Amino acid sequence: MKRLGHCASGRCRVWSRVGINRSLWSRLCFGFLLFAVAVQAEVKRVVVLKVDGLPPRLVERYAGESAGGGRAGRSRLPWIQYVFGQNGVWLENFYTRGLSLSAPSWSLLDTGRPLEIRGNAEYDRYTLRVRDYLNFFPFYLSYAMSKRVDMAGVELLDETGAHLLIDRFPGEQRYQSFQLLQRGVRWQTLQSSLKSKFSRSIKELFDEWQIGFSLASSINQQTERELIEKLKDPQVRYLDYFTGDYDHVAHLAADRGTQLHTIEAIDALVGRVWSAIVASPLADSTLLVLVSDHGMNTSEGVYSQGYNLIDWFNSEAGGGHHVLTNRHPMTEFKLKGLDPFVSEVITPSTESSYLAGESDRYPTAVLDLDGNERGSVSLRNSALNQLHVLLDYLVRKRPPGPLRHAILETFFEIRDREAVAWRRQLEELEEDLRDLRGRIKEQQRVIDAQPKKWSAEERSRGLDKDARREGVRLEAMKSDERAYGEYATAMTRLLALDPADFDPGKFKMDELIPRKSLDEANTIRDLQHYAAGPASGGLVIGEGGKLDVERSFRYVDYFAALGSIAVKNNVQKAVGARPVDFVAVPFASSQVVWVWSSEERQALIHTRRGESGGLELRYEPVAHLKQDASGDLHYESLAGGAGFPLELFEDPNLEVPPAEPAAWLTEWHTEREWLKAAHRTKYSNGIIGVVEAMLIGPREGDRFENRKRRLRLPDFVIFARDHWNFNVRGFNPGGNHGSLLRVSTHSVLMLAGGAETGVPRGVRVATPYDSLSFVPTILSLMGMPDASLPGPVIVELQK
Repeated sequence: MKRLGHCASGRCRVWSRVGINRSLWSRLCFGFLLFAVAVQAEVKRVVVLKVDGLPPRLVERYAGESAGGGRAGRSRLPWIQYVFGQNGVWLENFYTRGLSLSAPSWSLLDTGRPLEIRGNAEYDRYTLRVRDYLNFFPFYLSYAMSKRVDMAGVELLDETGAHLLIDRFPGEQRYQSFQLLQRGVRWQTLQSSLKSKFSRSIKELFDEWQIGFSLASSINQQTERELIEKLKDPQVRYLDYFTGDYDHVAHLAADRGTQLHTIEAIDALVGRVWSAIVASPLADSTLLVLVSDHGMNTSEGVYSQGYNLIDWFNSEAGGGHHVLTNRHPMTEFKLKGLDPFVSEVITPSTESSYLAGESDRYPTAVLDLDGNERGSVSLRNSALNQLHVLLDYLVRKRPPGPLRHAILETFFEIRDREAVAWRRQLEELEEDLRDLRGRIKEQQRVIDAQPKKWSAEERSRGLDKDARREGVRLEAMKSDERAYGEYATAMTRLLALDPADFDPGKFKMDELIPRKSLDEANTIRDLQHYAAGPASGGLVIGEGGKLDVERSFRYVDYFAALGSIAVKNNVQKAVGARPVDFVAVPFASSQVVWVWSSEERQALIHTRRGESGGLELRYEPVAHLKQDASGDLHYESLAGGAGFPLELFEDPNLEVPPAEPAAWLTEWHTEREWLKAAHRTKYSNGIIGVVEAMLIGPREGDRFENRKRRLRLPDFVIFARDHWNFNVRGFNPGGNHGSLLRVSTHSVLMLAGGAETGVPRGVRVATPYDSLSFVPTILSLMGMPDASLPGPVIVELQK
């Protein structure tokens, strides 16, 4: 293994001296490596145990402890130690890429593709329709009514062409458990789970009823039974088992006993599955994998402290927003939160200065409620707010002549200032909608040509569900056409207004200002000077009879406002008084991320494509960044030092030449170079993760799909300080995840295989890898390499 790497590296140096293009040789080396791995691979079947949130540091700790105390004797995690520690490969530095949230993290692990899902819930800016990736109740109901086939995350990934690992295998060759990225529903599993749950004595049921039924445990037990039974069938090549038990427990309790008990149960699961593999027909050629999507920021003796961002955005300091979320917040959770089918909750502001009573029609802020250690925020376009305020003033207050004239003049000045960009977007959208209507007709013909009945053999191959997926796509297209059409109609009317004969009394407000829409994303200037509503003194006429725009509106600088948040009643020494760590904002047009920690401590993370086509990053410390009215950025470029976002300069675990850390950090490096240098730091692969989470890379596809990808991006993401969280539904005292902190991004990956798999035994891998290496590694071990996947294969898995 090491000789192969050394030889390849040496040959690259030799051939570069004689004139062969280095990037070409790198691709040839990679192709040779994939071929070599594929030739050696004898993996015929893979079994993946997916454990949500399992942190490697606790697995390492408990596996190294003796069950009787001390260091000698039987490990507390005997099966993990035996299967993976003694007879497999244990990756010590495996990380989630992007944010350490469940839906995005599993999407990376299941596809091997860059992020398409960037939150546990995502909203479309034009229509405010939500994609709720964690709520499975509506999916089950829709599936039962033959309206849907796959979970919301799978539907999105199918739309973008990022298919799952399980899709590499025909239907009869795979077994999938219940999970976030789930295809279909196995009603038989649910039925058997219920039958097993309620087949016991009345006394046993009554005893369990008093402490609360645990249906999830019955489903897990039934799924495990089915998986073990499937292992007896040599035709089945892919099997997975998902458990969220640890993640659920660790959110609620940080004590050692509770968490250890849950991890011991996972260890026992490993033992039962491994024993079943050993007894199966494909024992020698089966690969067992244990993987987690992210870690968990949980610490004994520390309660994870929660801060309510909904309340803050409701407040005058936060802009007086009506806040839209996908779940009920904690204050309403006890009763309203029991409804599992809710997907839209608007928390009105009592301090809204011009939209009182209009929260249902005009929410102005959107927040991903399941944010954990980060809050993903989108605000209504600042210019649209100003237009709404002015129209509202004209309609409701009927101002006298001079003020009315000043308001109308300012209204059209703002409208015309934005009109060029708005018209360009609307023209493209109208073209996209015309094309969409043609595709709807084509899709309808596809559905009309489908069989009306399916044989048992066709059903076993999943052809009936493939047909239903076509129907789901048709309904999604129709929904897009309606929703975007309504938005376009209102905005077109707004742009068509003529100041010469405009009479506000002729229009209803929602004919000009689209309901439930945030419109286009805000610029940096907008967020630094956000028009949240009219000034407390009302609209003011300035010199020359014109409206004084600065004195007429109430503005919020969201970076300064968020940075000033502090609590007065925090009694934990390990938790600071300020919940906000830093704020990240995408510059989509220039593919740059701005990270704000304070006025004096900021950073620009620049991106570019290197000679080989791979992404390269550069960290630039800056201060006092501002954007002027023309869109130009002004800032001070600094040398760096302590206190800048991600805390790279001062971190002793940064692995760069000791004499030149500042120079290295501000130069261009590949993602692999950044990962190797920074993975042991406080924020591990945070520089890669923040780019992955905030920017949309180039992707082939039609303009409409790329528009929808852009519209799901937030205006900014607020990252919590260590041991803080923004999970307003329930502040998870045990621990949280979602940030770029290493404690949250550090994940578990362990593999072990039979004698014919080629997987070495008793190997510890210190080389860092991230989520994008998972799928290409599995495929290569199974002799199915895919060179189109961007992540590197884990070469240490070959003997």
